[in-house]
Amino acid sequence: MNKTLRLLLPRRLARLPLQLALLACTFSLMRSVQAAEALMPAVEDKTPLLMPPQAAARPAYLARAQRRFEQGSQGNQIIGQLQGGLFCTRRNEIVWNQNSAEVMLPTNALFLRFRSELQQHGYPVPASPAEPLFREQDAAQERARPADFNLQVGVIISQFQTNLCAKGGDSWTGEAYLRLEWQVFAPEQRKVIYRGMSEGVFRSRERSLDGSVPPIPMEAFGAAVRNLLADPRFALALQSPYDSVAAAAIGGAGNDVAHAPEAMPSGSPLAIDNQPAERGNGEIARVMPELRSAVVTVLTERGSGTGFYIGSSGWLLTNQHVIGQARAVRVRLPTGRELLAEVVRVDAARDIALLKTEAPGVRPMPLRMGEPGIGEDVYALGSPLGDAFNTTLTRGILSGVRKVRDLDFLQSDVAILPGSSGGPLLDKSGQVIGITVAGLGAKGLAGMNFFIPVGSAIERLQLQLQNRDQRKP
Repeated sequence: MNKTLRLLLPRRLARLPLQLALLACTFSLMRSVQAAEALMPAVEDKTPLLMPPQAAARPAYLARAQRRFEQGSQGNQIIGQLQGGLFCTRRNEIVWNQNSAEVMLPTNALFLRFRSELQQHGYPVPASPAEPLFREQDAAQERARPADFNLQVGVIISQFQTNLCAKGGDSWTGEAYLRLEWQVFAPEQRKVIYRGMSEGVFRSRERSLDGSVPPIPMEAFGAAVRNLLADPRFALALQSPYDSVAAAAIGGAGNDVAHAPEAMPSGSPLAIDNQPAERGNGEIARVMPELRSAVVTVLTERGSGTGFYIGSSGWLLTNQHVIGQARAVRVRLPTGRELLAEVVRVDAARDIALLKTEAPGVRPMPLRMGEPGIGEDVYALGSPLGDAFNTTLTRGILSGVRKVRDLDFLQSDVAILPGSSGGPLLDKSGQVIGITVAGLGAKGLAGMNFFIPVGSAIERLQLQLQNRDQRKP
């Protein structure tokens, strides 16, 4: 260490490793043994949403990173402590400014870490272009060069706190907290299609991490990126094509903070493009292949259930207890294709949920809104005991219409098992009359299976069906 650098640092820091001394100089440290450690806010580590391989998602990359500095009396904001030694006893204040920011959170490192987190969770990233040895001038090729349709992500580091301890050599312990503000920009639309916020905390008090500069702030950034990937609105923004209707239904791009799905639907009705084929009153066996194509297995961390499409553009129904508190789930079609489904509306009291995927390319199921007659033949479609038995068909009769906790239910002896929840109950012509509910009634007793009337579900979710009979000429 040269003489000039020794004069810049407090004497008690001069005996610390060179990395700590250089870091202290870069951070513009101020000697303050009495300074208190910055307290890290409590942040939940959320589970990132995995992007299914079959999903039509657009590549995205971190294009811009900005830092927000709160200027204090000396132009530096104190964000924590720098400590050193075996017992982390030597203390100095860490200040947040342009110089320290580039040491702790280098711009290029932010770009690379963001790309790495996306790749680990199945999100596409732009491929590195192959650079030719020579570029020959060709005006026609330059004009024909396609526009960049990769989504551009921007981040603002709005809050940062950290306590760091140099243990000796290139070894560090400590903790860090970051609050990040995100935007996703679609270049072809020239508009921001997503705004959100995420936080991240990383602590390593017992285990040391190696690095010539402290790696702990970058680990906090990685935690904040994973929490971003847990926001279904972010996953929806990456879908291709971008569905502005679904985005508006779950909060839209204008909100700064992600919200949970609505516990009850908002006051405005939601239009559903339910346009099934005109079948008349034919036998169910003739239309069963088409009906089965609209039934999906709903996959969650808790297990699996069933759902079915009621809208051509990707609207589907399932039970609220199937999805739990999730804001996004995966659904698997009978073909094996998997799609990401956003939870748009829920009614826990009615145990019903409206989900939205990209357009699946199947016909939605026809819905019968009127009350069916006692003794009618009915059929249940579902995925009992998991996806291995998807679209299983069972037959029974409608045994009655019952009121449970002031709610109407259809009662039938049609066989259902765990995993059938959320599946459709059909009449003999293939129209949906009810939605399977697991766990109601006495298990093992004939005639004690219950179903939500589909008309009640549509009403409680405030959905407006737009079928062929309702279309304007």
